[in-house]
Order: sequence, then structure tokens, then C-alpha cells
Amino acid sequence: MRALVCERPGHVALRELPEPVPGPGEVVVRVESALTCGTDLKLIRRGHPKVPFPTVLGHEYCGRVARVGEGAPFAVGERVVSGVSGPCGACHDCRGGRPNHCPTAFDHAVWGTWAEETRIPARVVASTLCRVPDALSSDAAALLDPLASVLRGLSRLPDPSGRTVLVLGSGPIALLFTALLLRRGAGRVVVAGRNAARLAAHASLGAETISARESLGPQVLVRSGARGAEIVVETTGALEVAEEAPSLAARGGMVLLFAGLAREARLAVLAHRVHYDEVTLAGSFHYTPEDTRTALDLLSRGELPVGLLVTSESSLEKHPFVLERLSRGEEMKVAFRP
Repeated sequence: MRALVCERPGHVALRELPEPVPGPGEVVVRVESALTCGTDLKLIRRGHPKVPFPTVLGHEYCGRVARVGEGAPFAVGERVVSGVSGPCGACHDCRGGRPNHCPTAFDHAVWGTWAEETRIPARVVASTLCRVPDALSSDAAALLDPLASVLRGLSRLPDPSGRTVLVLGSGPIALLFTALLLRRGAGRVVVAGRNAARLAAHASLGAETISARESLGPQVLVRSGARGAEIVVETTGALEVAEEAPSLAARGGMVLLFAGLAREARLAVLAHRVHYDEVTLAGSFHYTPEDTRTALDLLSRGELPVGLLVTSESSLEKHPFVLERLSRGEEMKVAFRP
């Protein structure tokens, strides 16, 4: 089969690989749509400590079951989608309702969907592999993973109804936050970003937009009645933006650090904002199997702006062109058609 392989940082090649074989409880999926993601782009640029090279890229997908391992409860030809990780269901975190923190979940992960076929581990089959409704497009279904992550992030926040929310960043994750925050009745969603085309996508949903090329503090004060944002969502993964976020929050507000930072990164935050102003800092990591089911339900009901999120399609052969456009911010997500 053909697959896009990152052989070393900065080098991606289309290769012929052996077809995957499903083990007990596993399935092999023939990929219909495989979306690009910022995680893949970071891996291409600088590698990842837990992902050895060479590696097949991609983890957001939808496809049809091609082969079924012994005991897997699926049939050849069924259209399916899943989350990325496979929580064990038995550890302290899983039993405590925190399967997103299962220490072995990512030892059984879906990885390598920028390919004609991909193998779905038994744990993922058991926990999040779902049948896709006929009316749902493969591109829409492939958004299940990022949408589930955003749903987890929203679960860490207070009810946004009637509140002013500031979203830092304007990429696909930020757009999912904007769509869901507006859907949940946020009084005002203000999006700060540098890419005019991406900001226009947020504006088309009803968000207000401001330029991150200018000082954010004064702009946020103008749009929040001089109070600051009651909720701030950081989606960029830039240390300097994460450090600025608490200064943009209102007294008693909350800052969600959604995007991951390097393990060694340290935040410099004014202590008075946390103590005297009671600004709360919260984090969000990955998602639960329940989040994936909620995500699929939302997608099936057509409540997400798929056309604004998946902005073009491509064959695997044209990956250099795709990666270049993504690096310049000229696409939100691209759907590979293996």
C-alpha cells in the first residue's frame, strides 16, 4: 500500500509499505478521508520524543473496514471512525472517570492514516470505533478527533451563556471553539489572530475579530466593557501567548490553556491575578470515549461548519504542495484521498 512516511525531521516521502494485518480484536480500515493536523506538522518540523522515525503520518480519518481480526465486532464494508487512543478501562484513572489520563492509552494508538490503509488497535476498537451514518460525509466524520478534544476543553469551562469569551488563535481548533461557544449561547466571542482569511471564517459564524499583530490588551478592554474577558481560551501553543492570557481575563475569570506546551516550559504569571483577582488557570488534555460519541452525534446533526474547517482535498502524491500551503496558513485542514 502507499503511505506518507516522515523519515526524519523535514523529510516526507510517499512509500510502498506492506498491507497491515489485523490481530485479535483489531480491524484494518481502507481510508477514504485523512485530515491534516497541526500535530503532524509539528512532528514533521521537529520530531516528537514518543514517535520514532520513520513513521507514517496522520490520525484523523474515516474509512471502510477492509479486514477484521478474530473477535472484532465489525464487518467488512462498514464505514467507521474512531478516536486516537485506547484507554485500558481498568487503571486508577479509568476507574476514576479520567480515561483521557490512562497511562497506557497511547501505547495502543491509531497512527498512520495518511495511507491507503491503517490498522486500528483492539483497545481503540473496543472503546471508540464507531459506525458512521450514511448521510455523514467522510470529511465531516474525520473531524471526530479534534472535535472531541474541544468538547473536553469546554467541559473544563463554566457555562459560557451570556459571557464574553476571548479565543486566542484562529486555526481549526479555534474555529471549533468559536462554533461551539456560539452554539452554547456565549454573549460575545472575540477571536484574536494574525491570519486575515482565518479570522474571516470566524467572523462568518458571528464572532468578532481582532488582530494579534497589535497589542491585545486595549482591544480586549474595548470589547469587554473595560473588564476583560470572562473566559479566555488559548489555542496557539505559543509560550508568550499563554503567558499573556491571564492579563486579558476579567476578575473572577477563567483561562483555559488548551494547546500543549513543551514539557519543560514554565509560565510567568503575575501572582496577584490568581490571588487577588481570582483568575483561574485550567488545562485540558485529550478526550474521553464519551467525548467521541458526543462529537459524532454533533457532526451527524450537521451542527459544525465542515466547509470552513476542511478547505481542500488532495491526493497523497501532492503532499509537498499541501504541506507548503499549510505551513503558510493558506488552508485550515486538507483532506487526503488515499
